Formats: sequence, C-alpha cells, structure tokens
Amino acid sequence: MTSSVDRVRKAEGGHNALLKRTKYLWPGNESSLTELQLETKRGLQKQRLKTARACRMRETLQDIYADSASRAEAEAGFRALCSWMMHSRLEPMKALARQLRRHWDYILAYFDHRRTNAVLEGLNSVIRHVKTRARGFRNMEYFSTMIYLTCGRLDLRTVTT
Repeated sequence: MTSSVDRVRKAEGGHNALLKRTKYLWPGNESSLTELQLETKRGLQKQRLKTARACRMRETLQDIYADSASRAEAEAGFRALCSWMMHSRLEPMKALARQLRRHWDYILAYFDHRRTNAVLEGLNSVIRHVKTRARGFRNMEYFSTMIYLTCGRLDLRTVTT
C-alpha cells in the first residue's frame, strides 16, 4: 500500500510543485511526524491532491486492521475500500485493489486466526544473509550447519573459550 501511495505521489509530483520534497510525509503515521511535517501534510491534504486521497486509502486500510473485531467486519471494510480504490481513477490504487481481490481469502484468514508468517519471513531473511555472507558453501551440510548456528543464536564464545 505504501509503494502504491508513493507511485501516485511520483506521478502527480511531476507536474505539481507542491509535492516537491514531500516523499517522507505520506508513508508514515501522523504520530511519527514532527509538528512542522504534520502541519505541512494537513495543508497539502486540503489541496485535494491525488496523493492525499491515496494516503487516506492507506490510513483506511490501517484502520480496518486495527479496528475489525471479526472476519465479517473486516470483509465489509475491505469491500468498501476496494470499491473506493477501483473508482478512484488512480491506477496504482486500482492495481492494489485487484491484488487484494486475488488474495481475498488469505487476507481475511488473518481475522480468523490473528497469525501472520512474519517469523518465517524473518528467518528466511537471515538464511539469505548467511548465504550471501558466505559466498557459497562446499556442500549442503556446511550450509545447513551455518543456518542452525545463525538461527539458533548459539553463543560460540562459550565453546571456543
């Protein structure tokens, strides 16, 4: 969603001087902005910019995740959001709405179980880092040993001392 908002900003910023040097205003939450940044963002939102509309869509998505207590409530929110995105005439947001619809059941499954695959994605990142750092291994046994040592967070100083 953040990258879609940024694509809208880039497309609109090419012909609108108001959006110069505002890249970091749009992706974050208002709580992380300074007072000056917040004032600038609110002033730009009053200008009826496409980027401001895309940012409101992003904030609506955050609200759906934060406030939905059940799958049915989230589904209603997602349907309204996707409809808004498809009628927005903003191509990056339309593409995102199509992607949400393609993964509809998987997204809504979160509201049934309240679990994500974030831990697995984190481990995958660590494993890719081990592979890159080593620049290759002689065999899979060495590679799997390094994965266990790294992901297991073993303290090798106790073994070597």
